Amino acid sequence: MNEKEIISLCQKWDLTYFWELYEKYVDEIYKFVYLKTYDTDLSQDITSQVFFKVMDKIKLFKNDNDSNFRAWIYKIAYNLVIDNYKNIKEDISIDDTIEAIYKENFADNLDNKEKLKKIFTYFDTLNPKHKEVLILRIWDDLSFKEISIITKMIESNCKKIVSRTLQNIPPDLFVVWILLFLIK
Repeated sequence: MNEKEIISLCQKWDLTYFWELYEKYVDEIYKFVYLKTYDTDLSQDITSQVFFKVMDKIKLFKNDNDSNFRAWIYKIAYNLVIDNYKNIKEDISIDDTIEAIYKENFADNLDNKEKLKKIFTYFDTLNPKHKEVLILRIWDDLSFKEISIITKMIESNCKKIVSRTLQNIPPDLFVVWILLFLIK
């Protein structure tokens, strides 16, 4: 059974195959949320909320050839992360971020914690929308069309943002930047 058929059944409240949608997307949604929170428990909670919301709102999804279910789920996750930050208003320090990454073994291949710190410092200088587009494109491997749906930006603007941001990475950090995203 393909995804559109499963969605169609779920929209008729036959949730027998909903677990297939869950299995297909749960890991990537968790990683997406974790990259924004750096908190395992919170990421698990938000990921659960995402799928409860998907189940609750699946009738609202326009299940046609022009619709993108993956982008729709990411948009739900994106909004729940934003809602979470509106409620918490807690800043995560660069040092905490680096420690979280090392705990999760994402950066085992990086030989210098200071370079990683510089990358995150550079990353924090980016415009928040540009940072979001870059994460969605490189880390989450979403298409520019999916990114435009999630961020409500024009697709060509998303392409320009990624291109220009990558061109402006300081040369001494570029190799470490690439390694960071390769070991995701």
